[in-house]
Amino acid sequence: MFTKFVKEHKKSIHQLFNLMWETTEYVRKQLAEQGYSVGPLVHGIENYILIDGKFEPAHYPTPEFGFPCGVVGCILDGLYFVMAIEVSSISAEFLKEIIKEFPQIQIYGGKDFTRNFYPPPSQEEVILQDIKSSGEETIQLEIIISELWDESKKASIQLISGIEELVRIARSHKIKIVNPLQSPRYRVKRYCRDNWGTTS
Repeated sequence: MFTKFVKEHKKSIHQLFNLMWETTEYVRKQLAEQGYSVGPLVHGIENYILIDGKFEPAHYPTPEFGFPCGVVGCILDGLYFVMAIEVSSISAEFLKEIIKEFPQIQIYGGKDFTRNFYPPPSQEEVILQDIKSSGEETIQLEIIISELWDESKKASIQLISGIEELVRIARSHKIKIVNPLQSPRYRVKRYCRDNWGTTS
């Protein structure tokens, strides 16, 4: 089954893997040029890919890097940005603004990444109460650009714009952002990272 598939599609598979790494590196360089301290491009492990409505583990590395506001990477689901924030700093007003600005944003647990707080849609006060009563010390916000394979540069610019806006909103509400470069054992939904160095 796979022998025939690989023979017929080896070139496309090779190009797809290269595109994932090249696109992530492009975003990394763009953020560095904007003045962010960015970590090196590394091999992400323990990724989860959404297949037939459920997350399946990927036993192969994918590109990712960390910077003070979160982690950027690329998987078969798309190009993504994950920001972790401290629950103690969250307000209903903050949740209302990010959901309005990013209707497709995903909000889930920092420790239990299977615990989704949004979607499904709900009132901000209800989401906040659910978060506060969950026992989580941090939650994660994720933006993902799934339509990137034919227009990777456009998708990269779209993600960077989303990152800038999400960071702006978080800072305006005095949200405490977890810096992955200072939390090497911090676990996110898409992967677990072991070592981060910082480059500029």
